[in-house]
Amino acid sequence: MGSSDHRARLFLAFLVLVLVLVNSQSLQVSYQSRALVVQLFEARTREVALQISSDMKRLPSRDPRVTAERLAGIAEARGLLSACLLDGNGRLLTGGDCAPSEGGALDRLDANEERELIETGWKMTAISPKYDVTQARGFGYLVVASSVSGGIDDVLRVEVSAPELAETNRRLRATLIYQVSALSMVLLAIMLFLNSLLAPQRRLVAEAQSVATELAGPGTASENEGEFLLATFQDVVSRLKDKEQELQALHRFEKARADETEALASDIIRSMTTGLVSLDPSRRVVVVNPAAENIFDLERSDYEGKSFAEVFTGSAELSSLVDEALSRGTYHLRGQARYEKLNGEELHLGVSVIPLLSVEGGARGVLCLLADLTEVVELRERLLLEENLARLGEMVAGIAHEFRNGLATILGNAKLLKAGSSESGQIVDALIDECHAMSHVVSEFLQFARPQPLHLETVRLDALLGELVDEMLEKAARHDIALSLSATRVSARADELLLRKAVTNLVDNALDSVASSRTRDGAVRVELLEDNEMAVIRVADNGDGVPLDKKARIFTPFYTGKPDGTGLGLSVVQKIAVSHNGTVELERSECGASFVLRFPLHEQARRPSSPW
Repeated sequence: MGSSDHRARLFLAFLVLVLVLVNSQSLQVSYQSRALVVQLFEARTREVALQISSDMKRLPSRDPRVTAERLAGIAEARGLLSACLLDGNGRLLTGGDCAPSEGGALDRLDANEERELIETGWKMTAISPKYDVTQARGFGYLVVASSVSGGIDDVLRVEVSAPELAETNRRLRATLIYQVSALSMVLLAIMLFLNSLLAPQRRLVAEAQSVATELAGPGTASENEGEFLLATFQDVVSRLKDKEQELQALHRFEKARADETEALASDIIRSMTTGLVSLDPSRRVVVVNPAAENIFDLERSDYEGKSFAEVFTGSAELSSLVDEALSRGTYHLRGQARYEKLNGEELHLGVSVIPLLSVEGGARGVLCLLADLTEVVELRERLLLEENLARLGEMVAGIAHEFRNGLATILGNAKLLKAGSSESGQIVDALIDECHAMSHVVSEFLQFARPQPLHLETVRLDALLGELVDEMLEKAARHDIALSLSATRVSARADELLLRKAVTNLVDNALDSVASSRTRDGAVRVELLEDNEMAVIRVADNGDGVPLDKKARIFTPFYTGKPDGTGLGLSVVQKIAVSHNGTVELERSECGASFVLRFPLHEQARRPSSPW
């Protein structure tokens, strides 16, 4: 077999050599034919250019317009695409239908080609596009006038169509592709033939030897390769049957585990106290656990095989959340929705809608976790009602206290008047002052309690604070307090009157706090800045501050730490802040107190708010 192998290799090598020689000779003939066609094309173009140059010299007129018309006529008569007369830098002197490209018409020649043009007086460019029969064209450059220094003064450029040369290029390319492809296919066929002729049995024997070594340890094949292959094959089949039995046992074990896991998942879903509803991508109900059935009074026949919209009809909001989770993959966690059952009962649901996403990112379904919060919501509403009633009681007690004190003063002074006291003037003044105080309390209470709509307008906050600080300077000076303002230019949509009232209350409280403290260098600082589309107004003082046991109640109506205060100032500030969808809070401060009022600058940043 070794001798036949050697002869086959020699024969195939000889065949490959013959094919290579034949292909190389064929390609050489093709290239020589193309070179001859190119030479004939360039010679014919040069001859036409020389004739045009001769005709141009015999023109009686040097008028560029006449010359251009003459050139256009000659080009058309001789079958040219265009003929142009250029200067030595490639700028167009005259000619028809041949505007130069960017950089001058000679930019089609590189430096070597321009040097050849100067030396020989003629240069022909390669055609372009190279293989397009309808668009192929070439440019010939003929020097018609040279300068004294050896340069070029005038150049005649002719543009000719070259379909025959493009066709020659295409044929040469096709011949080259065909020959290379044929030679490659022959070589591939020879290689495959060789492999199929010599390699399979050796490879099979080698693989059998490798398998036998792995199964039974090192060894050698017997002299009879057929018997060795058969024995190895039988041994492998026997071992494969053993492995098949092991795989079947493993499959049964894994199936039992999968069934156990599925049963555990079913038990978990069935034991959940939270309602669970599972949907497929087409919004069909797949799973409803017992907790969800109890919440919505459902039986299996009510939802099996039906869509979510057909089963859960009591809440458009819940349906919208499910649609958004399926279409956009949006998560909705710990939300709330109202649901009206078929019997008219209204539920308050805690809702979490979770899309089930595939590896590619698409929604494979939706999980809805639902909890009945009706009792919790009702309890919360009762607690809020009780809290509101308690606050109302405190307010009424505060009003009653203020009026009782005022009435006691008025009654005492009235008795003195009745008794004919000699100090009637002072008594009348006291009555008037007490009436003013009670009127102030009534005004503060009405301002706190009466709903008033907002009148929004664009307000320059820095200018507003500047006016307020100027108005409070007199009171600050009476108590020897330094009142200052630090403000950046900020404008916001706000109710100017209400905002002025809120800031005035904060500054007035700060001045009173510093005045009643034992601080020597009393100071109140007002700051204005913009932070993340929010207006921030800070009023800070260095007084005694707010005691820890009173911080939780400073915004409660009629709760005050001043001997003569009404306890409505900070409550009014809080209501004004809420009406602007903002907040007011007491910041931590090393000394004194610092109140911060925040609200949005623009209306689009506001939440819907009822009149305050």
